[in-house]
Amino acid sequence: MTVVCCGIGADTTNVSLRDSRVPLVDDAGRFEYLPIPEKTRDTREELTFGTIPRRTGDGTMADLLASLTPDPDGSGESITDPAAIAAYPTHHDPNFDALTYGEHRPGYVNRLAALESNGDDAVAFYAGLEDDDGRLHRYLVGWFPVGKKTVVEADDDPATKRQKLAGHPDNAHTKRAVDGLPYRDDRRVVLLDGDSDTDDLGGGLLDRAGPKMSTFAAFDGERRGYFLDDEFVREFEVNKPDHDPDSSLRADKAGVTRKPAIVCDLTAREFRDRLSSHQDAS
Repeated sequence: MTVVCCGIGADTTNVSLRDSRVPLVDDAGRFEYLPIPEKTRDTREELTFGTIPRRTGDGTMADLLASLTPDPDGSGESITDPAAIAAYPTHHDPNFDALTYGEHRPGYVNRLAALESNGDDAVAFYAGLEDDDGRLHRYLVGWFPVGKKTVVEADDDPATKRQKLAGHPDNAHTKRAVDGLPYRDDRRVVLLDGDSDTDDLGGGLLDRAGPKMSTFAAFDGERRGYFLDDEFVREFEVNKPDHDPDSSLRADKAGVTRKPAIVCDLTAREFRDRLSSHQDAS
């Protein structure tokens, strides 16, 4: 019974927006979910920033963007031409329509690989959104119960890697595979699909942002920063990273600037119920 919350969505490292630093969330909880740009144009993904309609206004996601930096850890080259931005493929991950998610970030893969594919465990997603206080807080934006899990090991033989990826055809990591192999073939990749046997649980991209997961605070006169919110830790029974909601010491608080994997000691159904309760009360 575990829910792993993963940080997703475009941020200041890979996009520049025209009117804000990151997508906005309004007082009613309405928000734009802006995917990150794909690291390569060589993908079967058909969704581009110019084909995804905005959720909170007219136009497409491309209308929000001033620039893209598809591979900030690689070349770091930015795209500023509006037509090129509109035509650029998104890294459609998670794919909330097909309920599939892939991950190769080292800080996430071990926790995701430990999830059980029995419908009791779930993967959830949070993104950085700018709210009316001008801060870039973390909010829950979606989730789904895990029904299928595949781990592509870095030392798997090529045929095994191709077979594993092919089992998740809607996943972004499969779509951008090179000769059927992971784009970063030296990394372990975890592929998760939703559970069709637990349709009553729901899952997907939220209509309104979930609870605010972060707080901007200072402790003991030290420099202020973004940390996990104490009430979120209590309500969603966070056990990783280490965070003591009853302490006033900075050393006992978990920072969330770098989007850590956040582990909740809840079943998928318990997570769904607490998320629904929060949204009904907001």
